[in-house]
Amino acid sequence: MDTYQKRLGRTDPLDLKIVGVDDGAFSPIKTIGERALLLVVLYRMSHIQTVRLGTIEVDGTDAGATLKSLVRKLPLDLVMLSGISYAGFNIMDISKLAHDLEKPVIAVSGERPDNKAVRKALKDHFADWKRRWGNVRSAGKLYACRPLKDEPKLYFEVKGATSDFARRVISRTAVISRLPEPIRVARIMAKGLSPLTATIHS
Repeated sequence: MDTYQKRLGRTDPLDLKIVGVDDGAFSPIKTIGERALLLVVLYRMSHIQTVRLGTIEVDGTDAGATLKSLVRKLPLDLVMLSGISYAGFNIMDISKLAHDLEKPVIAVSGERPDNKAVRKALKDHFADWKRRWGNVRSAGKLYACRPLKDEPKLYFEVKGATSDFARRVISRTAVISRLPEPIRVARIMAKGLSPLTATIHS
């Protein structure tokens, strides 16, 4: 496995240019062609450098491609995702994403993913479930860490870097809550801007 972290040396994670990613809200009753917001924020030293917005299809397969287009030409050091599944079951292939960007990718979840339930849902509802499940499997081993000692654990998968590096980045950037700041900020903005999705799509 390529470890793109090598070029970052021992840089303080707070000094890294980290792209945080999260999606916006969408209707629980899916309609054909419904889209959800995908937001990326370039974050460094407690400051927002850049924000970019796009849309992805609810339960679609375009999350990875859309994310790559949003981060194109950004001077980023690594990508930090809020999990691997967006807008329902629009699942990122983080192994491919790390390879294509040649940057570490860390997917962080507040709760332990229930992959058994995910596999069943995919198999029950999607003709291409094997492809989607392949994206889940390719995320690799699930790790745990506790950025704040009095808060519950976080869970993460990482590609393009070691688990120790990912754990250090998560812990160092969780400065307000157990959730790393790039993701926390992306989440707040994505939820707040969700009403704009229709406007962006049009």
